[in-house]
Amino acid sequence: MHPARPSPPSDLCRLSVAQLRAGFLARTFSPVEVFDALAERITAADPVVHAFWALALDEARVGAVAAEAAYVAERPRSLEGIPFAAKDLFDSEGLRTSYGSRMFATNIPARDAEMIRRLREAGALLVGKTATHEFAWGITSVNPGMGTPLNPWLRTRITGGSSGGSAAAVAALMVPFALATDTGGSVRIPSGFCGVVGLKPTFGAISAAGVFPLSPSLDHPGLMARDPADIADLLDVVATAATIAPRSAVTAGGRPTRVGICPDLVPVRPAAALTEALAGARELIAGLNTELVEVKFPEASLVGEAFSVTQRAEAYETHRRLGLFPSRAAEYGDDVRRHLESAADIDIAQYLHAQRDRATIRAGFRRLFEEVDILLGPANPIAPPGLDAVGAPFRSVVMPFMVPQDLAGLPAVVVRAGFDVDGLPISIQLTGPAGADHRVIALARAFHEATAELQSRWPALPPA
Repeated sequence: MHPARPSPPSDLCRLSVAQLRAGFLARTFSPVEVFDALAERITAADPVVHAFWALALDEARVGAVAAEAAYVAERPRSLEGIPFAAKDLFDSEGLRTSYGSRMFATNIPARDAEMIRRLREAGALLVGKTATHEFAWGITSVNPGMGTPLNPWLRTRITGGSSGGSAAAVAALMVPFALATDTGGSVRIPSGFCGVVGLKPTFGAISAAGVFPLSPSLDHPGLMARDPADIADLLDVVATAATIAPRSAVTAGGRPTRVGICPDLVPVRPAAALTEALAGARELIAGLNTELVEVKFPEASLVGEAFSVTQRAEAYETHRRLGLFPSRAAEYGDDVRRHLESAADIDIAQYLHAQRDRATIRAGFRRLFEEVDILLGPANPIAPPGLDAVGAPFRSVVMPFMVPQDLAGLPAVVVRAGFDVDGLPISIQLTGPAGADHRVIALARAFHEATAELQSRWPALPPA
């Protein structure tokens, strides 16, 4: 007789990618059991969270059965049987991909985006496509045309955007990880508002092939999960460029890691709860073999205009080149159509001036990272507002905390650091020099492990 298999954990939906992998290898539970638990969770939670726009549960379950056979045969791949979700900006073979727009509501791609292809090749199972702002051009994920995801912690609040559906799906325990993109904070804003770990990698480290472009020189495919250790493992699977230093290079040569505090990159005073959480994070990080150093970044004054001109000019050219604007202007949502109309008047002189300022900003960061190894700062300076309280003031307050990293192509990780009085997550942001993705993730992981009780809290299953 075969020995009885140990009973699986009572809540498989809470497990990280690493925990799922270990459980599969130990035969504590199977890919089919995990998939069935997550499918049940999606069925119960998504009708009230609205994270998913398209599901592939039948196909994913077939994949889970095949994954179970691979473990029995002792031939599993690195992510065999691990479910995931992808922002509906990534092409997915045979599964509707709308790019957040009614114009593409019936679009069925013939091939996967490169990032999805790599994950499937490693054995991961795509369970569905998640909600996004139209064409990813917005930081709220409010999308009247296709559907708006709600924050799992408090469903009267936004998720943030534009990768709001991915953040909601991970926070609501519907998948252990999800794909997202970041052009001006679109990984990090919803990760912070939903309390998950989000990585915007070094520019170019993950292929954007098969991802609908917003601003090609700013677009970063990224990752969301509930544990920084998972982010590190997943990055090793999907990274396509040799620009990321290996994990063996994360140490600071035996000396304490120099963590920079930069007031110039905090343009507005964060809300009181975040200020308190940030102070606590500094105190904790100071005890993790680090040295806190205050640094200056005088180039901060150039960031806003350089980003705005670059993003709007490149987005306009993308939509013009694809024959969408202005010929189909009436089919856009109001906010994206206004963005495109405002971008039509940007001329080549303005764009070139923005690129000169951008080069100055990159040089400033190179100088700054000669003084420190990592920057520590706030993620979102305020709590997520209600669905009816978003607009230009919200954008002007939140985006300055996000766009410097996109302009310079720097890796940045958002990780939870507390909760406010409404029970909404508060997060910090760690930024490193280009290529130092694993160094930044390592500090996020150390912080995450040192705050284990804080990190163990997740939203209750919403009543259907």
